[in-house]
Amino acid sequence: MAISKNYDWIYYFMKIRIKKKVVGLIVFMLISLLVGCGKKESTGDDTIKSEGMSIVLGKQYQEAVLANATWYYTSPDGLAMGIRSKKDDIEKSGLEANSAQDYAEAYIKANSIPGSPKVKTKGKYVYFEYSRKVKGTDYSYLSCVYDNKDEFWLVNFACYKELYKEYKSDFFASADSVTFEE
Repeated sequence: MAISKNYDWIYYFMKIRIKKKVVGLIVFMLISLLVGCGKKESTGDDTIKSEGMSIVLGKQYQEAVLANATWYYTSPDGLAMGIRSKKDDIEKSGLEANSAQDYAEAYIKANSIPGSPKVKTKGKYVYFEYSRKVKGTDYSYLSCVYDNKDEFWLVNFACYKELYKEYKSDFFASADSVTFEE
């Protein structure tokens, strides 16, 4: 009988150890599951989608509202906005714009943009750069025009003039990220 009690005691401790290991394994699996299903690693950027267009902007941009802008985001040092114009509406207004280049030139003229900026081509869009004083503060702008099926998109980036060199590559990276739904 003494031997039987010894085995009962061993069996009891083995049962407790196995339960602890199983509970520990379950806890480990739950933690792994929670960590694995969490948010994917942040790249520091957000993809903005509006009216069939997508663009990647830095996390510092916050959505805001601006009359006549299809989408508008501001950051502590600047802004990004998109304006969609249907080609039929442009034609009805009396403007002739058969390409992104034509639209950019018409936009420059219609908005009296100083310095007659030169329109350049970069990949899938045309762009122009300029500076303007607004309420006593100097700003620099990068304006990009995309020709997408039956519409033109004008995407403007702006910041304080003294920061433009610092932000220019980020503006172009965002401009290069633009895609349209098929």
